[in-house]
Amino acid sequence: MRIPAGPAHLAAIVLLLAPLASARGAEPPAPGPAAAALEQLRAANQARGEEARELAAWTLERQRLEALVDATRAETARLEREADQADAARDAARTRLAALGAGSDLEALRARLAEAAARVGADLTALAARMPPGVVPAVADAADGDAFDAAVRALEGAERAASAVAVDVVTGTRDGRTDAPEAVKVLRVAGAAAWWVSLDGAAAGTLSVRAGAVTLHAVADDAARAAIIAALAQAEGRAQPSIALLVAPPGDAP
Repeated sequence: MRIPAGPAHLAAIVLLLAPLASARGAEPPAPGPAAAALEQLRAANQARGEEARELAAWTLERQRLEALVDATRAETARLEREADQADAARDAARTRLAALGAGSDLEALRARLAEAAARVGADLTALAARMPPGVVPAVADAADGDAFDAAVRALEGAERAASAVAVDVVTGTRDGRTDAPEAVKVLRVAGAAAWWVSLDGAAAGTLSVRAGAVTLHAVADDAARAAIIAALAQAEGRAQPSIALLVAPPGDAP
């Protein structure tokens, strides 16, 4: 079918297409009541779901807190029971100690131990005044109940020191001089004899102890001095073991 061309026909075509174009460009129709109600129901369901999740989380947290409270109460009760038991044991111990009394065998034993500790301490102090430094350790100050143990420890230390060869650094004065004390290395054979070497290695000799004062006796012989230096080096592990003939200590040495 052919549509004849011409102004009149074109005007008719435009009039026919105008309603169609206006229909295509118009806004979509507003939702009806059913669609609005459906949207409201959907929003309500979403809100109820969120509320249920919040309620479940709150319930779990409340249960956790209640469990912590119960556990704390149980632990508090246990600690209170243990404290009561400790108090009862302390009171029972005090009662038994009081029942022993001042005239009991335990009190007499304590007195004898204190006397023995005093005697041992005095003997060790007197011995230390005659021995080279390091042989007899000092008795540590202690309470009455621990004085005997302190004396026994000092005695054991003296026994160990008296059975070994040791190198100590002590302070003494040269023979004939009292105004210039000096520190020297001392090679000590138990408590029987001791030899010294100056820190610079230039001098060596024997030592004696009288009333706790250390006197250094230098040797003038080069061979004797070299033997003492070599023996001290061997004791310190700085030289290979070898036989060294050492000069005898003076007559008043321990």
